[in-house]
Amino acid sequence: MRKRCSFNILYVLLASLGVCRAENVLMTEVFEIKVNPLMFNWTFDGISDQFVYQASLLNAPDLPKWINYIYSGRHGAGFLYGVPPNRMELVTLEIVGLNRMNYETRRVVLPISITEKLSPARYEVQLKIDNLNVEDMFDVERMDRLKDVFRKRLWKDSEEDLYVTFLASAIELGARLPLNPDEGDGVVLRIGSRVPLSQELIELQEEVKPLWKVPLCPRDFKRTTVERFFREAGFALDWCAFRLLEDNSSAMQHSSSSIENVLMIRKDHDLGLPDHWESVLIDDVPERSYVHEFLFTILIPMFLMTILALALSLILCFHHEGISKQRRGNEEDESNHQFASIQRATQSLRNFSTSRDFSCLSPESVHQHLKATNTTTSSSRGVATASSDGGSPPFNTSTMTTTASGKGIHCRPSPPPYVRPKFKPDF
Repeated sequence: MRKRCSFNILYVLLASLGVCRAENVLMTEVFEIKVNPLMFNWTFDGISDQFVYQASLLNAPDLPKWINYIYSGRHGAGFLYGVPPNRMELVTLEIVGLNRMNYETRRVVLPISITEKLSPARYEVQLKIDNLNVEDMFDVERMDRLKDVFRKRLWKDSEEDLYVTFLASAIELGARLPLNPDEGDGVVLRIGSRVPLSQELIELQEEVKPLWKVPLCPRDFKRTTVERFFREAGFALDWCAFRLLEDNSSAMQHSSSSIENVLMIRKDHDLGLPDHWESVLIDDVPERSYVHEFLFTILIPMFLMTILALALSLILCFHHEGISKQRRGNEEDESNHQFASIQRATQSLRNFSTSRDFSCLSPESVHQHLKATNTTTSSSRGVATASSDGGSPPFNTSTMTTTASGKGIHCRPSPPPYVRPKFKPDF
């Protein structure tokens, strides 16, 4: 009672100093304070980036850990949101606004009073919505559509006291940005009530429980039997993050924790782990074998390379042998042709020599000489005749005999050799 009286006195003092009206927030319930030009008595001209705001504690550089600030260009305003801690206190914020058109700066002091919620939630449902951002959840109509899915379909007994107990961006909780910039970043929220969980929600959790083994689920990874209710309301849920929180992890117990503590509570509740960290011994660290990686990365490529090298060597060997045979055949043909040419030339010279020598012999001597040489020259004449049709004509014995018979009578002996005469000295 004394705390409430002191709060009222402080409100009066702040009002006398000309500060902004105090905001009243409830424990365990997400609050939302809109920061717009009207708070600074400015006129909004329709330019989304005309005003810039910066919020912090009075006489402090930053906001408390349970208050978050986000600016929405689509709404043209900023939003202060969060879940108050479980203690009654008065928090004074300082908000500085800047008009980019004329660089005018104004300052507003905003008191926030934390009061106790009469009937805090004891049961909660955790959801992750992929197609929305945090500022989208501040739309009253959209939030009512989400609550209607539970109040009319899944959790009908919570119609009177259903409210949001937690709200945070999925990016702040460790999720990745979507590949498509037009898609939403994702929102993680909790809806709580004092009414026990319905049978529909319990059956839905049993349906999606096998997905808890997957650390990260892509969008549209799983469809459930109640998917159509959320799709009709404009929500695309990630069922891998769907959880039901019982009384032992209610909003009253963890509302004063930060986002990191909330994540730790969720993981410990899901996995049944203790709430403290223990070091891991070196012996407990599992060992990994790299034998398979070595076989696939070293031995198999070497085996394939060896087979290819052998195949290429065999191809080159057979190809070289064929070239060698062809070259030897060409050399043999060339040598035979040269031999035949030499034989033809030799026979021609022999014919000319015989014709010259027989011109000074008698016919009887010619016939005797031809009879003696007929056997030795018959083979060479056959080769010379068969090798080429355009060579020198064969030796004609009749012509030779006629020539010898016609000229043998008139043959004269060769003159004696020349001898130098010897002269006497006195001559």
